[in-house]
Amino acid sequence: MKRIVLTLVFLAWSIAQGTGLCVFANPRREPEPEPEDYQLLREIISAEFSGQTPHEWGESVSGVKTRLKTEDKVVALGMDTCDLMGKGQDAKLIKSLAAENIPATLFICGEWVDKNDAFLKKLAANPLFEIANQGISHKACSVSGKTVNGVPGTNNVKELFSEIEQNARKIEVVTGILPQYYHAGFGYYDEVAVRVVRALGYEALGSSGRGSRDQGFKKKQVLDALANPVAGAIAILGGVSLRSSFADSTMKTVHKLQSEGYKFVKISDYPLE
Repeated sequence: MKRIVLTLVFLAWSIAQGTGLCVFANPRREPEPEPEDYQLLREIISAEFSGQTPHEWGESVSGVKTRLKTEDKVVALGMDTCDLMGKGQDAKLIKSLAAENIPATLFICGEWVDKNDAFLKKLAANPLFEIANQGISHKACSVSGKTVNGVPGTNNVKELFSEIEQNARKIEVVTGILPQYYHAGFGYYDEVAVRVVRALGYEALGSSGRGSRDQGFKKKQVLDALANPVAGAIAILGGVSLRSSFADSTMKTVHKLQSEGYKFVKISDYPLE
């Protein structure tokens, strides 16, 4: 109602100035107001966690879940689509997985959602896939501006909150489902940031064993890293070193593991540990 009144006042002023309706030929779009529950939740999280000093920084810090709680010979395959955006490898791999009925968890960032909303709806409707959160800007998960390979993570608790919660809600608007799982940009966290993730109702995830984001990590090393996964392993793949051959090398690994008796599952198919 307030916005309507202000618009009418502005219209009356423009007519009085002799400009008429032409002032609306190129209107400036106002940013969408933040929902009240979003603002309140941000203040609660900020009050709870601001001032806490982290002591850990990496891919497997305290509180990050890296394995399914099972002794079954299963692997949960995950993919950071934002690491591959614009290279065509994400769509190629998703198509290959769907063709062979192989389930996977897809971690999506805000820019990917904006560019692929129709595709995202189709993916969310496919029971083979579950959609997870990789943050609005694909940043590492820090409360103090820690960096990964020179790239800064989130600077403070409020920015971290927006990185996680804004993208979770963006995904929910498109898919109708609020994602349960979060994987930080570059896979890096500090332990205070992980507690923020948990306080928001999500699980912070990482890969079992050695990650695939080390500098110089090559295709053969990716295949070797997944050669003998533990039961219930979570394997979240991505990274710039894989862009040129990501889909083909991943499918080669999948076929090898299937021949060894492994079954692929979604992360939500089992409890986490």
